[in-house]
Amino acid sequence: MLAQAVPAALAAAIYPQALLFVSFILGRPQPRTRALVFLSGAVVITLGVGFAVVLLLQHTDLESSRHPTVSPWIDVAIGVALLVVAAWVALRPPRHEEERVRRRELGVLAVFGIGLVMYTPSPFYLASLHAIAKGHAGPVATTASVVLVAVLFMLFAELPIAAHALWPEATLRTVRGANAWLSRHGRTLICVAAIALGGYLIITAIPRLA
Repeated sequence: MLAQAVPAALAAAIYPQALLFVSFILGRPQPRTRALVFLSGAVVITLGVGFAVVLLLQHTDLESSRHPTVSPWIDVAIGVALLVVAAWVALRPPRHEEERVRRRELGVLAVFGIGLVMYTPSPFYLASLHAIAKGHAGPVATTASVVLVAVLFMLFAELPIAAHALWPEATLRTVRGANAWLSRHGRTLICVAAIALGGYLIITAIPRLA
C-alpha cells in the first residue's frame, strides 16, 4: 500500500508555488500567524479530501472483487491525468510568480483561502490515495496512511514554517535560495515525476484490465 502511496505523495510535494508563497508570508508582518493560518487551510483541504476519497473508493465497492476492472481503470485515468499534467507544465510559458506574489497585501482569511486553493489535491496526491484505498487495511492503518501522505504532500509548506520558528533569518535565506533553484529546475522535476508515475500506473494497470 505505502510502497506506491509514499512516492506519489513525495512527487506531489514538489510544489514551487507553495514554497514561494510561504517565503512571501514569512517575510511579512506577523509571519508565524499567517504561516500557520495558511498551513491550516492546506490541512483542512488535504485531509478532508484525503479521507473522503479513500472512504468513497472503499465503501462504494469500487475497489472490491465484485468490480475487478474498476481499480485498474482508475489507475489508467490517474496515469493519463499525470501525463497531461506533464505536457501542460512542459508547454506552458514561464510565469513571473514572484513579482505577482510580492504585490499582494493579504488578510488572514485570504491567507486561509489561499491554503485551501493551493492544496486542492493534485493527480499525484489522488494516486497516493488510490494506493491506500487498494490496500484495504483496517481503520487505524488507513487513517495513519492518509495522515502520512498528507504530511508528505505538504512538505514544501511544513518544513520552512517549522524551521522559521527556530532559525528565522537562516530559513528565509534558504527558502529564497530554494525558490531560485526551483525556478530553474522545478518544471523539469514535475515533468519527470509525472511521466514516471503516470507511465507506471498505466503500464501496471493494462494487464489487469483483461
